[in-house]
Amino acid sequence: MASPFTHAVASFDPTADAVLLWTRAPGAGPLRWTVAGDADLTDVVGTGLVDPDPERDHTAVVDVSGLEPATTYFYGFSAAGQRSPVGRTRTLPAAGADHVRLGLVSCARFSVAPLGVYRAVAEREVDLVLHLGDYIYEDDGSSGPRSHEPPHPARSRSDYRRRIAQVRADPDAQALHLRHPMVAILDDHDVADNCWSTGAKHHDDASDGPFAARAAAATEARQEWLPQRLRDASDPRTTWRSVELGDLAELLLLDTRLSGRDQHAGDDGTKPLRDPTRSLLGDEQRQWMDERLADGDRPWTLLATGVVVNEVGLPAPAVPGIGHLLPNGYALVDREVLHDDQWDGYPHERAHLVEQLAARRDAGGRTVILSADIHSSWAFEGPCDDDGRAVAVEMTVPAVASAPMGRGRLPGAWRLLDAAVRRLEHVPWADVTRRGYGVVDLTRERALLEWWFVEPTDEDPGRSQWLGAAWEARRADWPPQLREVEATADPVRAARRDDLPPRPGDLARIRRNHRVRLVAERTSGVALAMGALAALAHRRR
Repeated sequence: MASPFTHAVASFDPTADAVLLWTRAPGAGPLRWTVAGDADLTDVVGTGLVDPDPERDHTAVVDVSGLEPATTYFYGFSAAGQRSPVGRTRTLPAAGADHVRLGLVSCARFSVAPLGVYRAVAEREVDLVLHLGDYIYEDDGSSGPRSHEPPHPARSRSDYRRRIAQVRADPDAQALHLRHPMVAILDDHDVADNCWSTGAKHHDDASDGPFAARAAAATEARQEWLPQRLRDASDPRTTWRSVELGDLAELLLLDTRLSGRDQHAGDDGTKPLRDPTRSLLGDEQRQWMDERLADGDRPWTLLATGVVVNEVGLPAPAVPGIGHLLPNGYALVDREVLHDDQWDGYPHERAHLVEQLAARRDAGGRTVILSADIHSSWAFEGPCDDDGRAVAVEMTVPAVASAPMGRGRLPGAWRLLDAAVRRLEHVPWADVTRRGYGVVDLTRERALLEWWFVEPTDEDPGRSQWLGAAWEARRADWPPQLREVEATADPVRAARRDDLPPRPGDLARIRRNHRVRLVAERTSGVALAMGALAALAHRRR
């Protein structure tokens, strides 16, 4: 008899005494769930029955409470003699906590590359994985060596279900969920590319249906497969909320897509870039964010945003015709070269956030901003107030599988982009060419930010991963600043099962394609450099 647990198990949104356990079991009757203190599920601390819901794509979610804080647990489901894989999860710390460790991931474009970064994170020891958006990509999958399921852009609830199911059937994604609990925020590709609250760049009501229906379909399917402790269980579109990390930090999860974002500046009929009424968050979320940032009960606030807060404008000539040479996401708006999909495209909203962060800073609180979306790694000292003083630091993490920023246009041109990035004064370090993930290691006195790089096609990405950089922000620093430091060792945790699923079956084929692309990039990069030298020599003559 085939097992109904083809998508394994996962855990989400832990608290100090509870966690959401998830599985999917089509055709199965009542499922028995078990939570235990050991990997063999013999030291049982909780058990019960739950029915998969056909109206929710046959998924089942259990909110297990009464657990101990900062404790590792193991769990599984069973039905009619069939057992699911055994997952591992962990509760968050309670009052008195002095240490928490987060893994950060984003932008997992399944069609473009294997999800080997997820497997590398599975091999680490963290308390929680924070997914910073683009858990799926809604496109047709034509941009890479893998096909998307379904093979057209996701528009309906069934489409989004199938797209998420494809990711969750992937053994690398299953490895991540089997090892760690996750909290997730959404970004545009979880719904539609470059979306805002009422539409998206490539959405057409005539062919795609009403955008409101599409957004509802995406967020309803997402809640089935990535359950969250929503503010309102009946409204999966409203996802902004906070997570308490004991009395050490509060993790604020912003929604920068559906709750209040205005259409991008520069589009026909939109408000000018610097219009003070342009919104990214919406009034209700903005007021909530202000209240949470003003709360001084905890020394740290971790502000999670799907898009980058700091300025990522490039020192490039703002002239017509330059657009096709810019990295993905950059545009010429009001004669400025900027990434208009980030907070750069909403300068008045960012100015308001800076005011709130400055007030928190002046009251003794410290803030670390956590962001993603631009498929590259950045360490920012900022944003800054009108006097040029930083009010926070920001960590932007690279993509899991999407094409890195520096490799999205002309092959070899990443060298020019890398040189431009290094000239930005508020950026002590950046990398625009690597995939990977981040780690935040937080104590009462410092926030350690680590960037880890992974080649997703490696046979064992957990073994071959390498440290890209480690920077530290100390609570005592005024204004906030970053210092380059050494990485920390993973903590020793409860024993874990070593029966993760094997790597995906198409890995060898994708690795061959990857090697061919690398040769082509190096060849064209040399040609580009030779062309530039020839042009320089001609000019000198």
